[in-house]
Amino acid sequence: MKDPVSRELREMFPGWILFANELQLLYDGPMKAETSSSAAVGALREAGLRKTAQRLAVLNILNSADSPLTANDIFLRLGSPQKINRVTVYRILSSFTRKGMIREFESRRGIHYYERANAFSPSHPHFICRACGRMICMTSFVLSGPLKKMIDQQGVSIEHISISGLCRLCRCNNP
Repeated sequence: MKDPVSRELREMFPGWILFANELQLLYDGPMKAETSSSAAVGALREAGLRKTAQRLAVLNILNSADSPLTANDIFLRLGSPQKINRVTVYRILSSFTRKGMIREFESRRGIHYYERANAFSPSHPHFICRACGRMICMTSFVLSGPLKKMIDQQGVSIEHISISGLCRLCRCNNP
């Protein structure tokens, strides 16, 4: 069964997807981690962080997210019963990033996004719509062929691949 994200991107960027189809695809499952509180407690323990209600709340939100979130997205999902302010959310995200629990990346607009970094969410490229800012997780792949040769010749290490353009909705609204 084909990944629905790949199908959507194939329609949006036929050239890129054709190129990606030359590569060996690795991951075709959902980009979602375990959502239980015990998994969150275990992740905090493994990272050497104390268990607090605020850390657990932020980690549970990241664990249940279908796509990367901004700090504001996380703050809004916390809701009013949580006694946590925006500064605390940023501090928690910073500590999670330092401990390798989450990945942080920045869009061209300067917006920082966060997602879980674990076996359920391997490193993968992202598509970011330049009009609406929508972010789509793409299927992971192994670099090979001419692209790998070019990267090897340059002697660089790739940490994150981000592709920007117009999503289907924005493309349809701006013919």
